[in-house]
Amino acid sequence: MAIGGMSIFITGIAMTVNGLTLPGRYAAGEGPPNVAQLGIGQMVGGIGLLVLGILIAGSALALLGGLPRSRPFAVGTSAVAAVLALAALILQLGPTRRDLVLLAALAVAVVAFGGASAILARLRR
Repeated sequence: MAIGGMSIFITGIAMTVNGLTLPGRYAAGEGPPNVAQLGIGQMVGGIGLLVLGILIAGSALALLGGLPRSRPFAVGTSAVAAVLALAALILQLGPTRRDLVLLAALAVAVVAFGGASAILARLRR
């Protein structure tokens, strides 16, 4: 979970920077009329991924550190990540031109985070 959280965090940084610099790509030529709003969706999504990555990595590290009541938080953040990845996977199945690498990555995220939440949710013996 900690490695997955850090990779989501890095992806969030990349999306946020890409959204911030998108209007600058049209500085040399004439861009679309709404060039100022083009990167807003990427910035919002990137900030959301930043928060999710911090929550996942933090919950995994808290669980490894043995903090009290960290297991339900780790289960919840992992389950939220799995549900979000599943929703993105379903949305990506709709377009006629599918990106197979993205579909495979989302499927791996669903299995990894769903499996992590299921393993962490089981009762201790």
